[in-house]
Amino acid sequence: MNGRMNRQRKGKFAFMFVAIIIGVFLLVALLQYLWNTLMVDIFNLKTITYWQALGLFVLSRILFGRGFGKPGGGRFRKGFPRQMEKGEDLSDEERERLREEWKRRFGGRCGF
Repeated sequence: MNGRMNRQRKGKFAFMFVAIIIGVFLLVALLQYLWNTLMVDIFNLKTITYWQALGLFVLSRILFGRGFGKPGGGRFRKGFPRQMEKGEDLSDEERERLREEWKRRFGGRCGF
């Protein structure tokens, strides 16, 4: 029974690995297509190759995404309690503490 389960697990892993690789290739091809059809016409930029699109994808993931780690926990939410993420009702004390934190971080530029 264990041998059968191990083969199934290895098969699922191999399938997921191949699916992820194919997904990345398709995503980069879509990025290249959209760049070459939209950015060239709108902003009069040069067309890019597949490998340049892959580099652009990697660069954008590093700069704007969560990198290539596990999905889910973004680095900007770690300090906030769960109810502040969801926007649930806060007590007056919590609301005031949140306002003070926003003032401290953004220097009063957020309308508080």
